[in-house]
Amino acid sequence: MYFKQLVESGKTIFTVNDLGKIWSVENPDYLKVIIGRLFKRKEIIRIHRGIYTLEEKYDIFELANKLKSPSYVSLETVLQKEGIVFQDQGNTVFSISNNTLSKKIGKITFRYFKIANEILSDPLGVETNGKVIIASPERAICDRIYLSPNYHFDNLREADIEKLKAISKIYNYRVKKEIEKIIKEIYA
Repeated sequence: MYFKQLVESGKTIFTVNDLGKIWSVENPDYLKVIIGRLFKRKEIIRIHRGIYTLEEKYDIFELANKLKSPSYVSLETVLQKEGIVFQDQGNTVFSISNNTLSKKIGKITFRYFKIANEILSDPLGVETNGKVIIASPERAICDRIYLSPNYHFDNLREADIEKLKAISKIYNYRVKKEIEKIIKEIYA
């Protein structure tokens, strides 16, 4: 019954809190017993302290969100995926969070970069599909400029200029000015 509910949830990564909600179990001691039994029967796999999965193959972006909360996947992870930067970052997932942190799980390194709380909490340009919270390409561009002034992007032709302008307004004056300069260069 418990395993079936996990499969039906559609998620690939579960925290202890997630498991309690899915199974409607409020008693933490009973929750530990259930998790322990499923773990012993190899129906769930422990990835990290307090984080479980159903199988060896799981969504690493979903894990990035679960390892550190609040956070969203951004920076070179999104920029490389969208063809905005060409350099492959190997086995690293970059995210934005409320503090700077690095964790290694298996062969993957999860790097989190601190950003101002008012920017982090603004949902503009941050997308979610129920499992993963990820920046749009335009939000990832603004995040990178915020953290790295005068950053060089390989290909900005696919960026939505109107979205870029709108998203840059939630950042500081320097980021807005750099975005304006980038837009002028694209149309030069």
